[in-house]
Amino acid sequence: MIRTLQCVLTAAIILTLVPVAMATGKNGPIAKIDIRVIYAVKNKVKSVAPELEDIKGELEELPFSKFRLLDKLEARVAEQSAVELQFPGQRSIAVRFRGLRTSRGKKMISLQLTIKPALKIRLRVADGGRTLLLGPSHLEGNLILDISAKLEEKKK
Repeated sequence: MIRTLQCVLTAAIILTLVPVAMATGKNGPIAKIDIRVIYAVKNKVKSVAPELEDIKGELEELPFSKFRLLDKLEARVAEQSAVELQFPGQRSIAVRFRGLRTSRGKKMISLQLTIKPALKIRLRVADGGRTLLLGPSHLEGNLILDISAKLEEKKK
């Protein structure tokens, strides 16, 4: 378990950035967070579920051979607020939107993820970007979290 927690694969994969007008809530901007929960195992047969085709190349670089989508979690989070989401294995993940930063002219969404009970991670995801994280063990394999974050557009 500790080895899994230390193996937090943070290959920050930044996709194309699109300028987005920010929606503001009571506490500031609102981020739309999408998390795909992926089950990964080491197996003789290599396979990637069709729902994960968009990240197939990245998944194939990991030390697993079989990838299946278990769940898709979505949430809207106001700045300095948090939401708690349930995912497989009777686990939950708390996502806190800590604020916006600018790095090299790009808007970065600062998040804090807490997978209960033992893992707390702070990360930055480019607005419209995504990151893969190796999560806790699950059954005979591991969970991988594909985390996307995007500032919501203002509604006209």
